[in-house]
Amino acid sequence: MPTREDICSILDSYIEHLSAHDVDELGALFADDAVKHEPLGVASYHGRDEIRAFDVKAARAPFTAVRNSPITVSGRHAAMQVAVRLEGVGEFIATDLFEFDEQGKITSLSVLIDSEARP
Repeated sequence: MPTREDICSILDSYIEHLSAHDVDELGALFADDAVKHEPLGVASYHGRDEIRAFDVKAARAPFTAVRNSPITVSGRHAAMQVAVRLEGVGEFIATDLFEFDEQGKITSLSVLIDSEARP
């Protein structure tokens, strides 16, 4: 199982690749059978190919993302808040909930978006 330090490093890489719109490196962080709920309760993407297709589309938007909280780790689960700045929309907060497999790959990501929460 990945350590707390492993998970924090992976999530720092996640933010780096997300903000740089680097969908190939971002996709490499996910397990082949991962699921991504973005936003949670609205849309789900199953498997690396569907997740990558979503990320390619999202990468076309002019946004940046930075971690806005400490990373909270509990076993194979982790959470963090992300400040997103979307050109033409402004800034808002997303809370990302992750689950990892034994190899340190993301198996589940649920993104809770609150367009009224501000960094």
